[in-house]
Amino acid sequence: MRNLITSISLVSIVILFSACGSPFRQVKPNEVIESKYISYLVPNIDWKIDKEYNHERDKYKSGTYYLDHLIENIEFQIYTSKYMGGAYEPEFFRKDGYYYDTDIDGQKPFTENDKRTGLTYRKSWVTYVNNIKCSGGVFSRGFGGSYYSGGVKFYGIYCGYYDLQESKNDGKRFLEIHYRYTHNTQKAEEAIEREKLVKDAVKKAVSTLKLKNIDIPRMKKEGLIHDDKEFESTKW
Repeated sequence: MRNLITSISLVSIVILFSACGSPFRQVKPNEVIESKYISYLVPNIDWKIDKEYNHERDKYKSGTYYLDHLIENIEFQIYTSKYMGGAYEPEFFRKDGYYYDTDIDGQKPFTENDKRTGLTYRKSWVTYVNNIKCSGGVFSRGFGGSYYSGGVKFYGIYCGYYDLQESKNDGKRFLEIHYRYTHNTQKAEEAIEREKLVKDAVKKAVSTLKLKNIDIPRMKKEGLIHDDKEFESTKW
């Protein structure tokens, strides 16, 4: 009996220290994730966030932390970034701007580097967040060998908007949404389950997303608001 009690005590101590040592904490019910530029409601309590995140302190920062699901290797992040003036970026601020769309453009040919690094496909689509037209992209990559065969899918959505508090680049700023999941490629049901889980979470977060300083009058004047459009996830 004494040995049993000792064993239970040791296990309890290990669990306690493991929990204390984790860099994450479980999100709270209806917790709002907030930064200087955005806010959104957590999809549910099945997600965890960096312990360093503090609502009152970090809502003044420009970025936000990743949300990780309690199931390993599923995460997403929503944040904003500066306009850098790249070759493609001006398209996000034109009424009839060009957006990559695999259904229209087709898939670009794979390079030798793609093949060497296990890239299985790359797709793009058009979607809308807060009635803003956005460009989405996804690529799938395989890894591992004969002992373990895995795969990871990365998704990214980019939306251009005018920020009332942005003093540079004529107020231009970007909203970015990134999410991913890792799975065992030998278990098709695992990939399907994880993909649905992260897509549903992102959709719920987007439905509560607020861009704090968006210049709606200017966006409407320049034809960049689409009131009849809603967020749609990719079919891939």
